[in-house]
Amino acid sequence: MRVCLVSPYDLTQDGGVQAQVLGLAAWLTGRGNEVRVVAPRLPRDIQGVEVGRVVRVRANRSVAPICLSPRVSVRMKETLGWGDVAHIHEPLMPMVGLAALGIRGPKVATFHADPPGWVSRLYRGLHPWVRSLKAPGTLVTAVSRQAAVALPSGWKPEEIVPNGVETAIGGAGVDRRRGRVVFLGRDEPRKGLSVLLEAWPRIRSRHPHAELVVMGAERRDPPEGAVFLGRVDTEVKEQTLRSAEAYVAPNLGGESFGIVLVEAMAAGCAVIASDLTSFRDVAGSAARYFTPGSVDELVEQVHRVLGSLPVSARLSEAGPLRADRFSWDRVGPAYRDCYERVIRRSA
Repeated sequence: MRVCLVSPYDLTQDGGVQAQVLGLAAWLTGRGNEVRVVAPRLPRDIQGVEVGRVVRVRANRSVAPICLSPRVSVRMKETLGWGDVAHIHEPLMPMVGLAALGIRGPKVATFHADPPGWVSRLYRGLHPWVRSLKAPGTLVTAVSRQAAVALPSGWKPEEIVPNGVETAIGGAGVDRRRGRVVFLGRDEPRKGLSVLLEAWPRIRSRHPHAELVVMGAERRDPPEGAVFLGRVDTEVKEQTLRSAEAYVAPNLGGESFGIVLVEAMAAGCAVIASDLTSFRDVAGSAARYFTPGSVDELVEQVHRVLGSLPVSARLSEAGPLRADRFSWDRVGPAYRDCYERVIRRSA
C-alpha cells in the first residue's frame, strides 16, 4: 500500500502529533508499505515533500510550528495523487490540513488536540472543509474522547484510534533508584512544571533523599535535589525513565492524550498525574491522581508513593500492562484497517 502521511506541523520540532506521524511512518515502512510524508519541514532521513516556510503561531496554550503559504496545495498535490490513501493529521489546521482535504482521493482524517473554546467558532467559518469530512471518501478518527470534542457539534469520529507509543522500553539495564522522580515536557505553563517545582521543597522535607530529574526544560537555580537535563535524546529519556521510581505529570489542561504517561508506564514508573479526562483514559487504575494545579494534593500523592514500597510496586507492575494497549503493534493495524476500509468505499 502507498500511504501519504500529512502533518500540519514542522516535523523537525518535538511534539505529540509529530511523534505520531514519524512513528506511524516507521511502522508502515517496516511492514512493507511505501510511505511519503508531507509537512512544512522534514527530518533528513524522511522521504516526502516540504511544503513551505514555517511560522510559529500561539494556539492551545502552546506554540504551533505551521505553514500558512497559500501554495501548499500545489506542492502536495502530486504526492497525494501518488498514494492509495492520504492520512491527514489535524485536518482543519491551516494551511496544510485544509489544503490536503481539498485534494481528491481516499483520506483518513485524524483529530489530535484538546481544543480551546474558540475552535468551534473557527470551524463555523470553515464550512466547506468541515462538510468534506462527511464525504464517503473520508474516514474520520480521533486519538481520544477528548480529541473528538474538536469535531463540530453533533459530529462523531468513525473510530477512536489511540496514539501509538514505543512501549518496549522497560526491563533490565538500569537500576531503579528509590526516591527518583521524573518530569518530561516542554516548559510551557500548561505542562505544570511550575506546580511541581513549587511542591518539590515540601516533598523533600518528607523524603530528604528524593531526587527530581527534569527532562525537556532548563531553568536557572534549580531547587535543592533537582536537576534539569534540558532537551534529551531517546536513549537518555528511556534510561532516565527506567531508573525512576515515580513519574509526575502535573499538566493543567489542554491535553488530548498523554503519550509521556504511556512511556512512563512502559518503563515501570509509578505514575502520579493531574486528574484530566485524557490522563484517566490513558492510565486508568495504573496511576494516582490529584486536582490539576493543587500543590497540596500533588505533595500528598507523591508522598504516598515514595513512602510506601507496596504502593510504588503495585503501580510499577500495573504500568507496563496498561501501556501495552497503546503499542504500535496494536495502533498500526488499527490505522491500516481504516486505510483499507476507506479505499474500498472510495472505489
